[in-house]
Order: sequence, then structure tokens, then C-alpha cells
Amino acid sequence: MARARDFGKESDKQLRKSLSKMELFYIGLGGIIGSGWLFATLYASADAGGASILSWIIGGILILFIALAYAEISSAIPRSGGIGRYPHYTHGGLVGFIMSWAYLISTSISAAAEATASVTYLSSLVSSLAVHGVLTPLGIAIDYVF
Repeated sequence: MARARDFGKESDKQLRKSLSKMELFYIGLGGIIGSGWLFATLYASADAGGASILSWIIGGILILFIALAYAEISSAIPRSGGIGRYPHYTHGGLVGFIMSWAYLISTSISAAAEATASVTYLSSLVSSLAVHGVLTPLGIAIDYVF
């Protein structure tokens, strides 16, 4: 059975294998900034109360294991497109395909999600933008502009 062609080999030859402190800073900052963690704490505390802190601790520990696995694989096999290629290498083509599509979908909707979150935040200053957390027609119009 013939092996599938790895289309990333040409880009891997151009992969720079070092990052400056400023580049690492901006990568970390880009991973931190976002509204998901703010809304997640809001909804988790509304549903679970103080026990939501325990879920954040458990989730942090589980994410740490995933991050360590990615760190180990990426240092052993430095390749571009790691979010889709490493699952392909470790678990096969189907998992790599699913992870690649999941990443594409998540990055495609992130701008719209951040725009909606921004309008929801603004609704605390301008009450006509949202009612009980649901955007009004004016809020939706401003969301489209964003």
C-alpha cells in the first residue's frame, strides 16, 4: 500500500527553528485574549456556583497533559501545521482530518464570536444592545459592523 504524500515537506524546509522573546510573548498573549474564558466563568458559576472553581482546576490539569504531549511531539518532530499533522502522525489520518477541520471551523468563527462578545460587553453601558443576554436588533446591527 502506498503512503500518502506529505505536502508540508516544502514548507518544513523553510521553517525557522527559533522564536524571539517578543514572538513568544505575542503567541502567549494571543492565546490568552478572548472572551470565552469570561463567559465560561459567568455561565459555570451561574450553573454550579462555587463548585465551578473545582472544574477549572480539573480542566487545567487535563489541558496541561495535552500541552505537554504537544510540546514533546513538536520538539521531537518539528513540522509546520502541528495542530493537524501531529494527530495524523500519532493517531492516523481520520483523527488528523477531524482535528484539521475542527481547527478551521474554530478559527473561522472566532472573529464573529469576539464581535458578539464585544457587543454583549457594551450592553452593560448601552442597555438597548441586549436584553437578558440576548442581542436586540440594534445589537445585532452593531455586531455585523464589528
